[in-house]
Amino acid sequence: MTKGTGVLEARRLQIFSAVAEHGSFTAAAEALFMTHSAVSQQMALLERQLGVPLMLRGPRGIELTEAGRLLAERSTGLLGTIAHIEQEMSDLKARHSSVRLGAFPTAGADLIPRVVREYQRRYPETKLVLRSAHASDMTAALRDGSIHLGLVWDYDFDPRSVPADVEWVHLADDPLCVLVPLDHPVAGESEVELRELAGETWVVRSHRPPYDEAFTTLCRLSGFEPRIGFATEDYLSVQGLVAAGIGIGAAPRLALVAQRPDVVAVAIAPTSPRRRIAAVRLLEASHPPAARQMLEVLRVVATTDPEGPA
Repeated sequence: MTKGTGVLEARRLQIFSAVAEHGSFTAAAEALFMTHSAVSQQMALLERQLGVPLMLRGPRGIELTEAGRLLAERSTGLLGTIAHIEQEMSDLKARHSSVRLGAFPTAGADLIPRVVREYQRRYPETKLVLRSAHASDMTAALRDGSIHLGLVWDYDFDPRSVPADVEWVHLADDPLCVLVPLDHPVAGESEVELRELAGETWVVRSHRPPYDEAFTTLCRLSGFEPRIGFATEDYLSVQGLVAAGIGIGAAPRLALVAQRPDVVAVAIAPTSPRRRIAAVRLLEASHPPAARQMLEVLRVVATTDPEGPA
C-alpha cells in the first residue's frame, strides 16, 4: 500500500472515530446519517492516504489494528480541539462573546435561575446558552465545544472520577434534608441524625450509576441498612409519596424550591456525608473571558444561601 500525499481531513477522521466507537460500518453510517458504502469508501481512502491498515473487516464488524487504535486515541483530542476552534470562530463571527453552561437537571429549579440573574446583571452584553445534561455526558460536551463549563454534583463519601483532561472545581456543599409528613415526630426539629431514623420506610429518588446505590451507602455509613419502600424518578414524586404517608424521604436542599406545604424538610446533621456541587472544564483549554467570568459567578452564587426551606 503506497502512502498518499493528501492532507488528513477532519471529516474523514470523524467518520473513522465513529467506526471505531460503534465497531461496524453499518452502525457508524446510521449514527452519521450516511450510507454504508460512503463510510466504507472513506475508510478505504483514509487507509490509502496513511499507508497503513487501520482495521480488519469481519462478518461481525471491524477490529482495529495497532495503527487503528493509535489513530482512534489521537483523534479524540484532535477532533475536540477542532470543534473548539470552530466554535470560537463562530463566536467571533457573531460579533459577540458567549458562554455555554451545562447543568444537571435539578439545578434548574433554584441554582441556575440565580446564576442566570447574577450573570446577566454583571455582563448584560454576553450571550448565555444553557444546556441540561447529566454529569456522565459533560466530558463529551466539553470536548466537542457544546459547553464551556459543566455544573455537576457528587458525594464526599464517593467522589466522582473525571478524565485527566478535565478540571474539577469545588463550588459548595448542598446540604441533605429528611422529608417527613407534618405529623412525624421529627417534624419540629431543626436537624436530625440519620441513624435516628433507622427503623423508617424510605422513599428515594433513583439515580444513574455510579450513584444508583448512593442512599443505601449513606445509610450504611450512618450505621444501618435502609428499608426502601419506593424508588421514583424525581424529587416532587418523593414529596408526594411522603405527604401520603407511604414513607419518609431524603433530598438535597437545591431540590426543595418547590416544596409541598404538607411536607417538612429537616436538615440532616452536618456530621453526615454531604452532596457537593462542582464545575468542570477542560484542563488545557484556552478559556474565553466569558467562561472565566461564569466560573466566578458560579462560585459566588453557589456559596450564597438563598431563602428556602429550613
